[in-house]
Amino acid sequence: GGGGGGSLFGDVMVRAKIAAKILMAPALSGAIESVVANRAEAQRFYGISKLSAVEAQLKWNVAARTCGPAFVANSSRNFVMSSTSFVITPLLFKTYFPVEHRSEQSLFWFGLGVNIFGGNVVAITQQALWGRALDYGAVGGGRTIRYAHVVREGLQAEGASAFFTVPKWFSRVLMNAPIQGTLPWFYNSILPLGEGAFMRGATSAYPGDR
Repeated sequence: GGGGGGSLFGDVMVRAKIAAKILMAPALSGAIESVVANRAEAQRFYGISKLSAVEAQLKWNVAARTCGPAFVANSSRNFVMSSTSFVITPLLFKTYFPVEHRSEQSLFWFGLGVNIFGGNVVAITQQALWGRALDYGAVGGGRTIRYAHVVREGLQAEGASAFFTVPKWFSRVLMNAPIQGTLPWFYNSILPLGEGAFMRGATSAYPGDR
C-alpha cells in the first residue's frame, strides 16, 4: 500500500513539473511582451505628459517605469493569448481532434476557432481590466492600482458588461484572430517549408560545425 502511494505521489509530482514547464513558456513570453510594449500602450492611453505626472507622484523607480502601469493586467492578457496559440490549441488538436480529420486545413480552422471562442473571450476581460486599472490609477494625480477594487467597482457600476461585451469581443477578434489564431498552422505548415534551405545555408556558412 505504501509503495503504491509513493508511486502515485511521484507520478503526480512529475506531471506537476511538466505542467509548470509548459505554462512557464507563455508566462515568460507574456511578461517579456509586456515589458516591451506596456509602457508605450499606457502612453497612448494617458498621453505622455499625464503618464509622466502619474509616475512622478507615485515616485516610481526605474523598474516600475519600465514596466508601466497596469502591468499585471497587460501581461495576463498576453499570457492568455500566448497560451492559446502555443499550448492549448496544439494540445487539444493532438489529444482530442479525430485522427482521420487532422490536416493542415483543419489545424488552420481549429486554431482560429480556439482563438476566437476561447482565448479572446478571456483576453477581452483582461483588456477591459487593463483599461479600468489605468483609469483607477490616474485618480487624484496617481495612486496605486488595487485590482480587487478595480474589479469590484467595475461590477458595481456596469455588471459583467464592465469586462465583457459582444462588441468589445468582436472588435478584438477582428484585430487579433487573423494573425494569432493562425500561428499554430503557420508554425506547423509554413515555417517548415524553408527549414531545408535554411539548414543548407547554415551548413554552407559554417562548414566546419557539425
